[in-house]
This record gives sequence, structure tokens and C-alpha cells, in this order.
Amino acid sequence: MSFWSGEKLLSNSNVVVPFSHTQIDCNAYTLRMGNCYYRMADRETGYEQKKTFLADKEALLIPAGQFAYLLSKEEINVPNNAMAFISMRTSMKFQGLINVSGFHVDPGYKGKLIYAVYNASPSPIQICENDDVFKIWFCDIDCTSARTYDGPPFNDITNDVVKGMNKEIFSLQSIAEKMRALENSMNARLAGLQPTIDYLNFIWRAIIIGIVVAFLVGLLPFIAQFGQQAGQRAARIPPPEQPATVPPPAPPRPR
Repeated sequence: MSFWSGEKLLSNSNVVVPFSHTQIDCNAYTLRMGNCYYRMADRETGYEQKKTFLADKEALLIPAGQFAYLLSKEEINVPNNAMAFISMRTSMKFQGLINVSGFHVDPGYKGKLIYAVYNASPSPIQICENDDVFKIWFCDIDCTSARTYDGPPFNDITNDVVKGMNKEIFSLQSIAEKMRALENSMNARLAGLQPTIDYLNFIWRAIIIGIVVAFLVGLLPFIAQFGQQAGQRAARIPPPEQPATVPPPAPPRPR
């Protein structure tokens, strides 16, 4: 198995329709964005989930963290003695666009190509109709095969292709943005309620102080009565008796 060179591509111009020698890049052929795409819904930007057709040079945006199906402008005609490999251009990969569809084209396939892509970057990616987006490489197989592609060509993005892809995908980027928006909303609400909170704190402190003062004022009569009774008890207690004075012993007499 050997890959085709740029010279062999130039001499087999029927493998890509329409063919242009300016689209040959070394031993790969650069395919362009067609006029049809399908993008996942995105509530943050209000994008609808539907198949959309593009006018000449019209742009489309793939939101961060969302999938899209892109249809190539050119049709591919893979000979029965060859197969092809597909990928995204490096410039698209550097922006964060990842090809998540198949990476090969079977022998005998004739028709356009649908690329399933995912935007793994934190920002939307813009693609215009007729932009150089995809690449394809052809290579020979060991013989002319009778086992070739026998399905319908992908000349349109049909329901069978997008089946099961009908919900918004919540990427880490979108979740982080939602969390930041929720935090900002809560902070704004708390800032608006701060004067009310301060007023309630003032009322609560005033109530507590009033209760403590009332309690102390209510205790004053009991404290005064207790002091008076303590003084009366102290007046009735006789003073302690003084101990008797013992005279010192007389000195002994001399004999």
C-alpha cells in the first residue's frame, strides 16, 4: 500500500469533483466547506438546532463545547483499487476543532463527505462557505477490490445522520460560565438586600439590649431586699467573745 503523490493526484483529477490543481497540498487534496451544516443547539447564544444552508462565503459559528456536522463542497470518487484517509487542516485543529467522525473512505465511494466535528476550545469557531477546512489522502490497495462501498452517498445531512444528536451538550466551559453567572446574580441580590439586613441587625440588637435592661431593672427590688435582709441578720448576730487573759506564771523562788 502506497500513498499517492501530488503528481499522481494531478494525473487522476477525476477523484475529486470539481478538481483544482491549486488545492493540492504536497500529497493531500484540500477540500472546502460546502453550503450545508447541522449544529447542536446552544441556549447561551440562542443558536437553534437545525440543518442550515449557507450562501456564498456566508459564515457559520460552532459554539464552544458543541458538535456540528459539516458537508464538503467537493464530491469524492474513490477508485476500486484505492482508499482514502480524511482529517481536518492543521489551522483548524489549532483553533480547537476536532474531527470525531470516521477517518477513512472506502473503495468505490462516490459522493460528498460529512465531517462530524467538536469544538474543544473555550471560544466559538467561525467557518465560511468555500473555506479550506478538510484534507484527504489517497492510497493504493494491493488489487482492484470487488468489496467496495455499496451504500448511498452522503450528498446531504439527513435525519439518519443526526439521529440521537438532539440535545444541548453542556461542556465544562458552559458549566463554568453558568456558575459564574449564578455567583454574580447572588452577589447582586445580596448587595441589594444589604440595607435591609443592616436595618434588621439594628432592630435585633435593640431588642436584645431592651430585654437585658428590663431584666436588670426587674431584679433591682430583689437585690435591694436581699441586701436589707442581709444587714438585719448581721445586726442580730452578737459580737464574738474575747478570750480570757491568762496571767504569766510567777518566777520560781530561790532556795
